[in-house]
Amino acid sequence: MSRDNQQPADAPPSPLTDDTIAILDQLSLASTSGACQHCGRSFTEGDEIVAYVSKPAEKRTHEVGHCVCAHREHRQQEVFTLGVHELRVAGRIGLASDAATQSTWPILVEPVSLGVSAPATTTIRWLPPETPLAEEVTPTATHRQRRREARAQVTVGSPPTTEGDD
Repeated sequence: MSRDNQQPADAPPSPLTDDTIAILDQLSLASTSGACQHCGRSFTEGDEIVAYVSKPAEKRTHEVGHCVCAHREHRQQEVFTLGVHELRVAGRIGLASDAATQSTWPILVEPVSLGVSAPATTTIRWLPPETPLAEEVTPTATHRQRRREARAQVTVGSPPTTEGDD
């Protein structure tokens, strides 16, 4: 499937709301490898990432499947699963800490949903950044072009490379 595949206009509306995005803020990334699935670069606090987040029908919470650097050339999952609410979310790596155990773990901060795959579909529905998440709109050709441009802007940043950095 290509990134431009869209869910049909008659697809059931997704349950994506501002509440869902609020739940994703500070979602633990401890279950991930801590590195980009595409290039293998280790993430550090403040890095911009794109995360694959899912919530199977029988579960009550969202889980992070994997993360990639926020680079447009980094390939991400293109196949989505029936019966699973899946999101493509951009955000930054933050750190949470527990003073009692003196431990820290990575979390997702400032999440912005880029796309959603409803449980009844296997395609992603790209969300335009200028549209409030609670609104469901049927995309026009202009919306599709704006989304392509917005996705390119979200994933343009590249970290400075230093000698010895792969």
